[in-house]
Amino acid sequence: MGGPKDWGKALERGGKAALRAGLLSVLPRPRRPDGPVDAAAVRRVLAVRHDARLGNLLLLTPSLRLLKSAFANARVDVLLADAYADALRFNPCVDEVLTARALPRLRARGYDLAFDFSPHHAFSLSGAAWTALSGAPRRFGFDRGDADRFLTDLVAVPVERAHETANLAALARAAAPGADLPPDADLRTEWHFGPGEREAGETTWRGWGLDEESVALFLGARAEKRLPPEWFLELAARLRASGRRVALLGGPAERALLRGRVIPEGVVVAPELSLRAFAAAIAQARAVLTADTGPMHLAVAVGAPTVELFSHTETWRFGYAHQPGHVILDTGGRHPAVEEAWNALQTVLAGRRPTRRD
Repeated sequence: MGGPKDWGKALERGGKAALRAGLLSVLPRPRRPDGPVDAAAVRRVLAVRHDARLGNLLLLTPSLRLLKSAFANARVDVLLADAYADALRFNPCVDEVLTARALPRLRARGYDLAFDFSPHHAFSLSGAAWTALSGAPRRFGFDRGDADRFLTDLVAVPVERAHETANLAALARAAAPGADLPPDADLRTEWHFGPGEREAGETTWRGWGLDEESVALFLGARAEKRLPPEWFLELAARLRASGRRVALLGGPAERALLRGRVIPEGVVVAPELSLRAFAAAIAQARAVLTADTGPMHLAVAVGAPTVELFSHTETWRFGYAHQPGHVILDTGGRHPAVEEAWNALQTVLAGRRPTRRD
């Protein structure tokens, strides 16, 4: 007999199976398309991203720009979990952000196209179901799992190594093969500040006693990517000795780990901020050092140079070394030494800051 953990997994599998069976019983089987999408006739487009991770949402932003370019006469709505909806505020490629509360009335919105932007590596029942519930006659997604039971247009799962922005963009390109769209190499994640936000971020940054040469160290990370607070404090001390001020950033768990420790003068433990205030603050940093986390993608999107610590995830899929101003430190299954991070930071600090876009 298994333990409580095994029972929980069995219940979860059973629940998903029951949900799948219920959805398939009420949703009509998709009709396969008989021709290409008439781009000029498209008036409403829905992009679906079910999971609630900041990085994944930012990785979607280049595809939203492609959709807005390919279907110039259409409004583009995004359906996502409640978390991080603020990340798309002021994005000119998004007309409206919807959450699960919109599902009961989704079909009435009259979407012409819908896209399941779940990652290509695994089938997402919720993502496919939300896309199907749109009622759009053309529904695009990757060809894996039960996708053919929910979607009309199946796109082959990428077999070549490509950045996640390019992987997701394949769905938008499949819907508009004749559109004049930028190549994958030109895709960039996006964050758009509203009136006064960048100025407020500068005020916050300087209120912490920091300047334009200060460095931000983000302590947060999940599971095996997490580094101990002593590691960051040692790196912060080296930065202070070189004359730079430092901000230590993280969530409540990271701030709790720093409580009671000796924090060097000129090193600030940043307080909790809202997502948009946090984005405006780190946009002021001369460099941001972070593991492969949502704030890493955020730092890149707001135009801050980054040192990206990769120990357990794919650099080619999630890193930004292909863009100026960013350096990846890939340690292949182990945590980096402070010396390695210091050297990577010196490379970034010696370079030019990437061009910022609002």
